[in-house]
Amino acid sequence: MNFSPPPYGLFSPKIDLMVNLPGLGKLGEKHPAYIARAENAQAAARKFAVNHILPRSLETDKKCSQDPAYFDWDLWHAANREKFTIACLPEKMGGLGWSALANAAAVEEFSSACMGSTANILFNTFGVLGAMVECKTGIVLSMIKKMLQAQQAGAPLFYSWAITEPGAGTDMEDARGMEAMRPSCHAQKVQGGYSLSGVKCFITNGSLAHYVIVNMPVDPEHPLESMATFHVPTGAPGFSVGRVERKCGQKASQTAELFFERVFVPDADVWAQPGKGFDHTREILSITRGFVGLCGMGIARGALERCIRYSADKQTPQGRLIDQDWVRFALADMLKDLHMVRAAAYNFAMALDAFHVWKLFDSPAVKGAACLPDKLLLSDSLQALAKSAPASEAGSIFKKKIVTGKVLDEFVRHGSALKVAGTDLAMKTSSRVLDIVGLEGMSREFGMEKSFRDAKVTQIYEGSNQANLLDLFHEEIGRLL
Repeated sequence: MNFSPPPYGLFSPKIDLMVNLPGLGKLGEKHPAYIARAENAQAAARKFAVNHILPRSLETDKKCSQDPAYFDWDLWHAANREKFTIACLPEKMGGLGWSALANAAAVEEFSSACMGSTANILFNTFGVLGAMVECKTGIVLSMIKKMLQAQQAGAPLFYSWAITEPGAGTDMEDARGMEAMRPSCHAQKVQGGYSLSGVKCFITNGSLAHYVIVNMPVDPEHPLESMATFHVPTGAPGFSVGRVERKCGQKASQTAELFFERVFVPDADVWAQPGKGFDHTREILSITRGFVGLCGMGIARGALERCIRYSADKQTPQGRLIDQDWVRFALADMLKDLHMVRAAAYNFAMALDAFHVWKLFDSPAVKGAACLPDKLLLSDSLQALAKSAPASEAGSIFKKKIVTGKVLDEFVRHGSALKVAGTDLAMKTSSRVLDIVGLEGMSREFGMEKSFRDAKVTQIYEGSNQANLLDLFHEEIGRLL
């Protein structure tokens, strides 16, 4: 079938951030640069999605079905040249300086084209988020320097976040579940650091990672009370990668087993001390769960736009498929749900800029540092100063004044709600469009069946939707009982 798609959504050259979210107009009057940056991010991401991600998404999906370890390096290098891999880093340091709002616009565009490729390009922010939870200045600056040097050299630098174990998935992300679980992984205190042993599974980027942020308890009998967070280079003795999983969807994104056989981690690479590991995890989840909901919304949008494209071209005995009232009602109903979740998603993103970790980039301290000469910002002398105990402690204190316990509770609540809403929307929409297009439309060449496969896991990772609903209840209602 030869398509002549209507110029809508991903298939339109027109940027529609302000059209879909007209309330941003008022904010734009006061902060025009903030809105302009988000619009520029959407424009750049849509152009890249249409020119690079979309044309190869189905072929990559096919190649990964044949070989789960296949990785589209050409696509990754193209994204790296555009600095999408370091988009969140400040412009002064060489990144794109994208706000959470700008990141949200890019995530929507990328995930509407291919969720697996989105993970390969943008999920590396796990590393930065993990470092900024404790906000030890030496660790943060060292990570930023490594990321920038790698980007400039065109070399990959991947991070992964290892939580899930063969016998403990969502339990590792839930305080109530962790009280009853018995983890298979543990960390043992040894001279100068810790020795890590056990298996982690279903780890995104696990087979590609150069560094892994890993959670393990010191006392497996009391995991919640003894959980710690470690920063592990994958070249460390005793670390190895197991199988790369064959998955139903998101095949372009590699998911792997990780083995730890008495891996030594020095005290300097303990990011959260025993007993603080769950708090560290919870703070990252307070951000990432909302973005997974946004990814789900992007998958739903991609499925819907493919359906609109197909329906506008498909001829039936009654005329075009899209001209039939039942199809129009169904499409409009899905559009209604999409608009509602999108509003919640961008509200969450702007709240991250106003109250959570992105607020750090707007603080006087960071803006003052940005006035330093470029060469000094990432110089060895500044790195040495940042690693000093007073500087590291000052960074942590400064950050904790911004992201308080109350702020964290609020973002767990809103992030969990958005995660469920966005990922349920992905499943509902990607299933419903297949009902509309029938057997022919479900053919692999149209991409809608891929959207369906990609959607399912979003309801499971970053905590199952059931666990997220329990978090939502506990944070909003349970505390009142």
